[in-house]
Amino acid sequence: MVQRRDKRLPKRYCSRKLGKKKIQVIDKSSGEVTKEKPVPIAKAENFGSHMTIDEKQIGKKMYTIMTNAQSGKIALLAQTMKPEELKQVMEHYLSQVLEEVKSVSCDMSPSYKKLCKDIFPNTQLVIDKFHVIKHLLDALQQVRKQLKTQYINQETILVKADTDEQQTHWSYIELLERSRYILFKMQDEWEEDELEIMQQLFYRFPILETAYRITQKLRLWYQGKNIGKSMDKIEQELYNWCDEVNQSKIAAFRGVRKMIEKHQDDIVNYFKEGQTNAKAENMNGKIQRFLANNFGIKDRDFFMYRIAGYFA
Repeated sequence: MVQRRDKRLPKRYCSRKLGKKKIQVIDKSSGEVTKEKPVPIAKAENFGSHMTIDEKQIGKKMYTIMTNAQSGKIALLAQTMKPEELKQVMEHYLSQVLEEVKSVSCDMSPSYKKLCKDIFPNTQLVIDKFHVIKHLLDALQQVRKQLKTQYINQETILVKADTDEQQTHWSYIELLERSRYILFKMQDEWEEDELEIMQQLFYRFPILETAYRITQKLRLWYQGKNIGKSMDKIEQELYNWCDEVNQSKIAAFRGVRKMIEKHQDDIVNYFKEGQTNAKAENMNGKIQRFLANNFGIKDRDFFMYRIAGYFA
């Protein structure tokens, strides 16, 4: 019987291949190094003019990942999300390529926004459109849930009502539940039965129709055909959308409007070239599948060695 050979490489070999790149955490009062954090990947050759930045939990630790938006390769993987520690890594190991980066796509994390504006002198920050749309869809679902809760709370009022009225009451609750996934779709993607459900709900709950219309208007604004359009027109359309949110007086959308107004300059940068965080999210998915296929992390050095080999 042939004995199966363990394919796992010695830990010293993996550590040597990964290198000894570290983040030094320094105590501000004493100036002494209190601990070190690993930087498994810091490859200057993987940097390009368009980059993405995102966070990823690997095991119990949080990492920052920078991915080349064109090649899809990991350029930086560091066990930190703090801008001052990331700045230390980039200035120490990647200083020769920082000026080459022309745009960085990220979410609305204050840490990453600060890092990009501090460390990349020639870069344009682009807020990822998928993060904006996620907040928008969350607000729409919040309206649906509030309507469902309000309707369920009317149960006590209908206890003495006739049977037909109670059946109608519960049918609307069921329709609100069934509409959960329909609301994620564009209207021209609805099936015939879905259209019927939404027509009933919009007739009974006009506020849900208003919320859906507001959501679709911003999603249409983000369509690819608007990339390269005059920035004056893009900004005017966004102002009009914000006005519509104000007029609707739907509380769930106020937070989205304020968020968009706060990050407006970086949000509209998307329309210059259409850059998104898709490569970063795709890389997160690959790492997640890698984790699942390996049943987690048993040997961190070996795992990072394989990540570097496959994705960098």
